[in-house]
Amino acid sequence: MNILTTYYLPPAIFFDPMPKTPTYDVIVIGSGSAGFSAAEAARKVGASVCVIENDRLGGDCPNYACVPSKALLKTASVYRLANRAREYGVSVGSVSYNYDLVMKYRENVVKSITGGGTFGARYEKIFRSLGISVKIGKARFLDEHTIEVKGENLIGKTFVIATGSVEFVPSISGIETLKYLIWKDALSLKRQPKSLGIIGGGPVGCELATFFSSFGTRVVLIQSAPQVLHREDAEIAGLARKALESLGVEVITNANVVEVINGGGGVYGVHVDVSGNKTMHAVEQVVLAAGNRANTSDLGLEKLDMRLGTRGTIITTNEQRTSVPYIFAAGDVCGGMQFTHTSHHEGYIAGHNAALLAKKKRASRMKIDERVVPRVTFLSTEVASVGMTQKEAKDAFGKVLVGRYPFSALGRTATEYGSEGLIKIIAHPKTRKIFGGHIIGERAGEIVHEIALAIYLNTTIDKLASMIHAFPSYSESVTAAASSSKLES
Repeated sequence: MNILTTYYLPPAIFFDPMPKTPTYDVIVIGSGSAGFSAAEAARKVGASVCVIENDRLGGDCPNYACVPSKALLKTASVYRLANRAREYGVSVGSVSYNYDLVMKYRENVVKSITGGGTFGARYEKIFRSLGISVKIGKARFLDEHTIEVKGENLIGKTFVIATGSVEFVPSISGIETLKYLIWKDALSLKRQPKSLGIIGGGPVGCELATFFSSFGTRVVLIQSAPQVLHREDAEIAGLARKALESLGVEVITNANVVEVINGGGGVYGVHVDVSGNKTMHAVEQVVLAAGNRANTSDLGLEKLDMRLGTRGTIITTNEQRTSVPYIFAAGDVCGGMQFTHTSHHEGYIAGHNAALLAKKKRASRMKIDERVVPRVTFLSTEVASVGMTQKEAKDAFGKVLVGRYPFSALGRTATEYGSEGLIKIIAHPKTRKIFGGHIIGERAGEIVHEIALAIYLNTTIDKLASMIHAFPSYSESVTAAASSSKLES
């Protein structure tokens, strides 16, 4: 038995450790945020659990996405600040960086979360301590209760599919001729590219653009929507674009990538059309950051007659249950918001409900609650939001109550010689209940949770305005914005 890939629960509690066909109450496919939470929730109900992972334990976030990207963005932030040291009266001599050491820092941060090793030693230890079996390999359904992993059949009373998502490759002429990069590749490049074309101006594309441009790579960011970060409030997205351009990023919006050309000699041409204005951009590397699709191929779902949505997403109820009675799903594989924190929430519900079904317990099922979900994008300054944008509120209510406050007026900004920013709070024109908050500026990702809590508790903008905040702090922006609210049409 390979102890790195298989842990069995105590036989006195569950089953013979060497059964002919292992049977579990809950089998979880995927060990990312959704899968990990599902397994943990199922064990709390008392279910026997097996987790199947085809890659590294922990999934994309700690190994390839959230953790390494934020580590790299931190190094970029330190480098930018070091270049401004004289503004604070500090002399540091000539400022330079070593790209290899930057990537080493990234690796060390990832290792601190995962524990390193072949599959992620820290996760192995956690699963072992929880009494959860782990198998490494590709899972494929044979029927609604049987799954095959590396030639071994496993029987599950219930299943949770938490396989996440994979990159979406847009239909672009010539794309098949390129050795293009996906975001995983870009975050682990061994050599810094001199120029980079990024197709997609969402959070991933903008964060990649921020990192590479901070260290001098010429970046062209190409976005099909009218603004970068197209889900954000338009005013905040406009400031985000300025932040990118201040780093030297060439931002092209309303853009249609007509064709990509392999020019040979390590040069690619990206042909862009903006309302009939056609331009060609020569870059060393092309990164696809045009979104994701559900990772449901080769799972054998066609044998289950499971209902799927666009891009292969699995359709679920508010209990995370699929159209197949004994199968649940959670996280990016279901589409939705596709955040680590929402995946965790959905996974816990899926695992809990799957275990109740497997154990035939009559306890009430948990239901998803994603009414209030904050999000953060890490540029040279943070962009954070929760709830309705101003346009969404205007479309719903006509007039809308908007409170604004510039970070430049904060005492904390002055003491830190900080960058400019803006906070907006959106509220109902009559009830004055808060429906949204949008921030670009220092600590935006922390500040936004105060507004999120206000929305969650159904609080008015006046209550937020009356709360005393410490001086000098960035959080003062919340009460300042709430105090300045005005009706806008």
